[in-house]
Amino acid sequence: MKRMPLELSVPIPEKGGVSVEVGSRAVAIFKVDGKIRAIDNTCPHRGGPLAEGPLEGSVVRCPLHMWAFDVTTGVSSNRPGVQVGCYEVVEEGGRHFISLPD
Repeated sequence: MKRMPLELSVPIPEKGGVSVEVGSRAVAIFKVDGKIRAIDNTCPHRGGPLAEGPLEGSVVRCPLHMWAFDVTTGVSSNRPGVQVGCYEVVEEGGRHFISLPD
């Protein structure tokens, strides 16, 4: 895993997410229970942008076809066996860092 700085240029909406590019990876960023969560921004069904979907609790729904993913695990809650990448985010000294695969 490679630890990289996570630059958030806009506030994270309460019931939604923001999309950021970290290296060459599109990542969807959410805040759940005061903790920043990160998953791949691309839905595996049709490539929908997960950061643009509604967030209910810890579950985001793809805005295209409503596939649902828990942003704390990346596991789909309505499509058995389907998941997206889920990445650890830590805060140190007021900055955020994300761990991504090499």
